[in-house]
Amino acid sequence: MEWLPEADPGHAEDDGTLSRVLCGRIAALALVVCSILLMVSDLVIPGDRSVPGLLVSCGASIAVGVLAWWFPWGRFGRWTVLAVIPFAFVAVGLTWVYADRNGFNYSVTFVVIFALVGLALPRWTALRLAPFLVLAYLVPLFATTGPVATIGLGSAVFVVPMCVVLGEAIAWAMHRFAIAEGEVAEGAASIQQLFDEAPIGISKLGLDGRLLEVNRAYAEIHGYRREDMVGMAIRDLTHPDDREENRVKIERLLAGDLDRFHLERRSLRSDGRIAWVSLNGSVVRDAQSEPVFMIGQIEDITERHALRDQLARNAVTDPLTGLANRKLFMEHLDMALAQAETRGRHVALMFLDLDRFKLVNDGIGHDAGDRLLQRVGQRLQHALRPGDFLARFGGDEFTVLCEVTGEEDVPEIVSRLRTSMATPVSEVDFEQFVTLSIGVALSTTATMLPSALLRSADIAMYQAKRSGPGRYVVYSPDGDDDAGMSLRTSNELHRAIQESQLVLHYQPFVDVERLTVIGTEALVRWQHPTRGLLPPAEFVDLAEECGLMVDLGSWVLRQACRQGAAWAAAQSATGARHRAPSMSVNISPQQLAEPGFCEFVLSVLEETGYPADRLWLEITEGALLRDPTAAIAILRALRTLGVHLSIDDFGTGYSSLSYLKRLPVEALKIDRSFVEHLETGSDDRAIVEAIVALGRTLGLHVVAEGIERPGQAIELAARGCHVAQGFLYGRPVDPSVIGPSLPVSISDWLTGNRLTAV
Repeated sequence: MEWLPEADPGHAEDDGTLSRVLCGRIAALALVVCSILLMVSDLVIPGDRSVPGLLVSCGASIAVGVLAWWFPWGRFGRWTVLAVIPFAFVAVGLTWVYADRNGFNYSVTFVVIFALVGLALPRWTALRLAPFLVLAYLVPLFATTGPVATIGLGSAVFVVPMCVVLGEAIAWAMHRFAIAEGEVAEGAASIQQLFDEAPIGISKLGLDGRLLEVNRAYAEIHGYRREDMVGMAIRDLTHPDDREENRVKIERLLAGDLDRFHLERRSLRSDGRIAWVSLNGSVVRDAQSEPVFMIGQIEDITERHALRDQLARNAVTDPLTGLANRKLFMEHLDMALAQAETRGRHVALMFLDLDRFKLVNDGIGHDAGDRLLQRVGQRLQHALRPGDFLARFGGDEFTVLCEVTGEEDVPEIVSRLRTSMATPVSEVDFEQFVTLSIGVALSTTATMLPSALLRSADIAMYQAKRSGPGRYVVYSPDGDDDAGMSLRTSNELHRAIQESQLVLHYQPFVDVERLTVIGTEALVRWQHPTRGLLPPAEFVDLAEECGLMVDLGSWVLRQACRQGAAWAAAQSATGARHRAPSMSVNISPQQLAEPGFCEFVLSVLEETGYPADRLWLEITEGALLRDPTAAIAILRALRTLGVHLSIDDFGTGYSSLSYLKRLPVEALKIDRSFVEHLETGSDDRAIVEAIVALGRTLGLHVVAEGIERPGQAIELAARGCHVAQGFLYGRPVDPSVIGPSLPVSISDWLTGNRLTAV
């Protein structure tokens, strides 16, 4: 209603301002209307009255009504009206006495007064004013005589109650109106507060694309003050590349094609920076479904968008070097093969491996190794031609993708890569010369599959690495057999350990003089599903290269101790008084260097129940030469457990006698290469005599292996070696062939073991 002032939404509590203004203006209207009605009635109804006086009275009433309309009722309290009422009562009475004494005018005036009381004052006020009404209404009538006074006194029975009831009814209605007014104001204040304090940006947008109102968050996102944004065009706040999409969405929204829309776009801040925002737009329509204005809601997703971009980059890039990772490289390889085939050219895939990189990690630390990889990646990137593609494939391996006309282009590319590594990589704490082993594979009709080309380059790199550091090899199908077989065997060996395809065979140690079995050596075999039973020479070296030697050796030690414990239990069950047979197990250098190896041996002994003093661990001289000081400490810890130690293949590893006298070993095993020609070779006899003498001097047992002929056994016995091992006394056999109990004499072994094992 335009003739009422707007409610202030900031005042949730009702202060009656609107009610007072409403009261004053309704009273003004009532006064004017009543005056006009009175004037008309007096002019139409014949009677004895003063027309000039009537005109003056009505004119004054109209004038007072007009003034009442513009009177600032809101500045005065509600009880101001109550103070005016006694004067109104007196004024009405004086009018009656000294004016024309019109009964209708007299009654209507009191009705209007109590209507004003109901409009302006709380409930029950009209009832409290009833006694004053009676006095104000009746006193002037008693002061006069005649029929008019009599009729006026009689009308009091109707007028007085009607005034009170009308006043209370209007007061109740105004009370309800005040409550509604407060609720509306409170709701408006709440809505405004939600708008102002919303954590997301909200804007009210005109149909011309200009901002009508924005909240605090909206202004903060754009870096402006709220008042400065009113009137700004939304186009000016939108990144130029996103304006067209924004315009199309708004047009479809206004046309009714969309109820609302959502998009992510870039907004321009006041400082020139770009903010990514998530925008939701909707339109407010009138009763005729015509658009009135639009509502926009935005959320700043700049950090979220940056994180999403970073995650997307991390999915296809290497976090250490920033180069493409394996996934992205394979995607590029697929596309490069298709393009090269279309152009009639070839794709050269180069597999690069850093030589001796493990020494950097082990010797200087992994942080230095990471920095080295970063520097190598930068150098390789700068060395490549435009269009070549470099990726870090994993670990210290890089891959390069080039489009070439043929194999004649390869040397020039390889030369560029090698030249980039010509100077050492210098850091604060180290300086490292880097060489690359490079395998190259060219796409052909047979290698158009990405996986096939990658496999070929990997095989070529493996061949280059075996040739020595800093070499490169171009893949040829002729060299695929050996490398491919090694790769397949290494994969199969992983499964063999997991699927229990490994078995142990046992070969006896014999006292040459008494021909008794004093122990056995556990020798691993691989029961291959297609190639049959494989000896250690077929896979042990490969296990060391693949890093499987620790797992393989741990399995052998556990199984050997279980078998030894089973034989010892069977021997005790028969009541035999012989000591449990000794069990000898080979230990690889990787096992000996493994942290916690001594604890592992102890746990195996406790788990299987095999006596520690019956277990012999055989260590090669090579394992001792890697780090003699650490090896001595580990061997002493093993001897503390009660385990016996021997040096296997003695005489082939160039042992230092100064270290040998410090080693806590108890036996030396003469390598079979010195025994093979013992009957005819004077040099071999001299070496065997020297080893036996050395053992006797140091208080060590001496064991000979590889005895296949009686003459060899005779020569060994003649030179003081009384413990031997070889095919002459028994081949390695499966424990099921040996039986539940280990034979005591070699004759029993040979009699019971008629089957030949590998």
